[in-house]
Amino acid sequence: MPLPKIETPKYELIVPSTGKTVKYRPFLVREEKILLLAMESEEENQMILAIQEIIKNCVYEELDTTIMPMFDIEYIFLQLRAKSKGEIADLTAECEQCNNPIEFNIDLSKIEVTGLKGHNNKIHITDDIGVILDYPSIKLQKSIDGDVTDIKNIFATITNSINSIWDKDSIYPAKDHTSQELDDFIESLSDENFLKIKEFFDTLPSLSHDVELKCKSKKGKKNCGWSQTKTLEGLASFFA
Repeated sequence: MPLPKIETPKYELIVPSTGKTVKYRPFLVREEKILLLAMESEEENQMILAIQEIIKNCVYEELDTTIMPMFDIEYIFLQLRAKSKGEIADLTAECEQCNNPIEFNIDLSKIEVTGLKGHNNKIHITDDIGVILDYPSIKLQKSIDGDVTDIKNIFATITNSINSIWDKDSIYPAKDHTSQELDDFIESLSDENFLKIKEFFDTLPSLSHDVELKCKSKKGKKNCGWSQTKTLEGLASFFA
């Protein structure tokens, strides 16, 4: 006789970059084990692989997590975590005045991707020439050599993010051109034109949330009273 199976609830979320609705379930002990093993390794690559596998297991629709924007990956995983481990996360920050811990909590189900509305990946370099850029993804991260300098990484990120280049006559897909050709195109830009591309990366949408912190620790006979608005940004911030 087969063992009984416990029914798991289904939920829906909207993928931020596409507006597509997908169904998902909370992660179970098997996914918790995947996550714990990745955390135990303390390797970033293992954590990324674990998050990819958990999303693949728990989302019913097919999603290519290798090419999805990183903010989509972070948002989906956060929603899975909220339904699996509880929507209220207890966090701690350090008071910048007295260095004592400040305890606070946030509702993970309320966290949204900010900066997406109005953000445009079609960059007009001149009136007749422009580029279409892809949002940074896991595939892009793996294509960057972690041993090179920060400057080289910046240019490699830009080059590998180019989806296509266009002018008034045609569209030139990046996949049809070599890395050297794309590098040459970027290096031929004026500083003013390059800043238009850099702005795309400086204003990338992100998983973020503002919290009001106030320290209630005793400093001598008085409460410390230090307060500040703190922005939590990126997946790791919501599990600190």
